[in-house]
Amino acid sequence: MRFEAIFLYLYDVGRSVDLEALEHGLYGRSGGRESLQVERRLDTPESLLLPTPLILDLEDREAEGQVDPVFRRVGFRAKVYEEGVVTIECRAEVNVDLAQLHTLRNVELADRDGAATLDGLAARHFERLMARIQRHVNQDQYLFDTSNREDYHVFCLLDPVPDPQAFLDDHSDYLARFLLGENPRISLHSGQISTTMRHPFSFTDEDVAIFDMDRAFLIAPKHDYEDLLLIIEHANYQLLELRALDKLLDRLLDDAERDLRGRTKHPHRTKKPQGRGLFQRRSLSQKLGNLQPLRLDALFILENLENSSRIIGDYYLEQIYDHLCGLFNTQGWKRNVEKRLEILQSIYTLTKNDKTDSTMVLLEFLVVVMIGVELIALIVPLFRP
Repeated sequence: MRFEAIFLYLYDVGRSVDLEALEHGLYGRSGGRESLQVERRLDTPESLLLPTPLILDLEDREAEGQVDPVFRRVGFRAKVYEEGVVTIECRAEVNVDLAQLHTLRNVELADRDGAATLDGLAARHFERLMARIQRHVNQDQYLFDTSNREDYHVFCLLDPVPDPQAFLDDHSDYLARFLLGENPRISLHSGQISTTMRHPFSFTDEDVAIFDMDRAFLIAPKHDYEDLLLIIEHANYQLLELRALDKLLDRLLDDAERDLRGRTKHPHRTKKPQGRGLFQRRSLSQKLGNLQPLRLDALFILENLENSSRIIGDYYLEQIYDHLCGLFNTQGWKRNVEKRLEILQSIYTLTKNDKTDSTMVLLEFLVVVMIGVELIALIVPLFRP
């Protein structure tokens, strides 16, 4: 069987990337950025666009004549987004039996740094890319962890199938284990198989797509799935931004707790915070001031998440996007981020008010002392002979 496997690796690398400077540094001119609007298929709305990235071709093994016996072609490219997200995309064409599809991730390919799997090669390409673009990444006062990433694997069957839904039904045992990432020899309960395979999507009688948390299986003999890949990346993009923001807010809440307790370290924690941190060693007023850009960033991310479904509209792709958001629980992540923002703002507002009250009490005491000194200065001469 002929398949195309598309592996997406999305990284949150910073608050933003200066694409104009990066583009000029790499090309000496503009022209590297491409629109992600795809050919209008599957009733794709014309308004469907991700933020325009800088797209960099990283490797194409077919062009170099380095095709592995398992893989007919392997290509890597990167998408660098202004919002501080980098996607490493791997596409591999393979001829393999359906029952061996799960083995693709374990196949090693030759590389200048030693043989590695597709996951390993993607990680290397990311590290090499970051070495090239790091000076154009704006961390601002935030501390980002590039280990924050979202992976999603899409496997597209390119051979025509007389009845795609019947094909899913006939191979549901294997496909359910494959989508869940379980050992193919494990015996799943029929209820679990039914739950995993119960939401297929089809637009024509020749295609079908089924999704899970980390992977998807498509039957698309006409290669008509670029818009689906766009939706998959978009959903993972939003999830990554929410998770990275939630992790950042978690660190800030820990710092806020230390401020309120008046100590620099929790006694039950042994690991010291790395880096400068957002609010370390700064006055409360500075912390409150630096909280506002974070709130704005969070509001923009949340607003973009809300706008996604409205941009997609009442289309076939909207159903898939909503399904992916349900799998990823993006609304739960969104509520968690909003709650942490409110708690953080309340903590520092209350702390600032307490400090202001303490300052006012001190000022009032000083005024009383000054008045007392003046009165003493007036009264003392009266008792002199």
